[in-house]
Amino acid sequence: MDQVSRVYKNNPSTLDLHINCNYTSANMPKIHPESEVLIIKRLKTRSTADVADTFNVSQHQVQRIKKRFEETGDIFDKPRSGRPRKTTAREDRLLARKSKASPFSTAAVLHETWSPEVPVSTKTVCRILSRNGLHGRISAQKPSLNKRQLKNRVAFAKAHSLLKGWTLEKWQKVDFSDESSVELHHSCHKFCRRPTGARMDPRSTQKTVKFGGRKIMVWGYIQYGGVREICRVEGNINSLKYQEILATSYIPNHKRGQILQQDGAPSHTSISTSKFLKAKKIKMLQDWPAQSPDMNIIEHMWGRMKEDAWKTKPKNIDELWEACKTAFFAIPDEFINKLYESLPNRMDAVLQAHGSHTRY
Repeated sequence: MDQVSRVYKNNPSTLDLHINCNYTSANMPKIHPESEVLIIKRLKTRSTADVADTFNVSQHQVQRIKKRFEETGDIFDKPRSGRPRKTTAREDRLLARKSKASPFSTAAVLHETWSPEVPVSTKTVCRILSRNGLHGRISAQKPSLNKRQLKNRVAFAKAHSLLKGWTLEKWQKVDFSDESSVELHHSCHKFCRRPTGARMDPRSTQKTVKFGGRKIMVWGYIQYGGVREICRVEGNINSLKYQEILATSYIPNHKRGQILQQDGAPSHTSISTSKFLKAKKIKMLQDWPAQSPDMNIIEHMWGRMKEDAWKTKPKNIDELWEACKTAFFAIPDEFINKLYESLPNRMDAVLQAHGSHTRY
């Protein structure tokens, strides 16, 4: 049974098919294989010109299909070998190892340190790395963690997991607070090359430090349901200034039974601040681990606030403060509630990462 008969036997409806072309360009349509079978069938009783007119294709295409069928007995193109490889598999593996060892190196830098037998372009280096699953990405910015901090993060996540009774209802009683530095101009993220799914790998994250240009300092807190407050802080925050911030921006809205979350900054944990909070009968969320912005949901508020504020293109720090204040209060209450709903999953993510960085 020849190719034409096999196609007709498997697809009887092809007798009534019209030409099916997928146009890859204005002058060269790609003919569907079933349509090519019809062309071969019609050529047995009709001329090339008649078949070309019937199917609205050029005579050259009809002749090409006929010639290929006569030479090969098939309507499909034979597999092509393609362009010969310039590098060996061993050279490709060496390049991949160099990229994994130095994920922040660009293709141009890797090209200079890599020495294949045949010279290749930087574009070829990019293709080889992509075939090995190493794609260029913008690196995630995460704080540097030491062993003690990793251990403290795991301990906190265990103590505040669902197994320990920390359900969403319990998290709703926690008020999250923090300071944030807002720069007048947005800083850029660093490029790195990493495998898919390795965004939080410590080798692929850009390490950050707290604060550092022309900027303002803000303090704020959020509650479940959308209650929030933000204030501008002039200069450095010491214990007395922090207590003043709490007295004017937090205590007036504090509800009985609510728990205040704060990080371990010196002004937060000093003896005078501890006595101040005790005198005001404010309960604290104990043992908050250092370097844990992924566990503090107010960080997402800062991120969204900054992006919206930068869109207004403020010209000075006073305009920046007004833009930040407007953006902070414009964030929907539903956004805050969803952040609270993510807390049980955040604790699980920290445990699964053994205290390391999470996707939050």
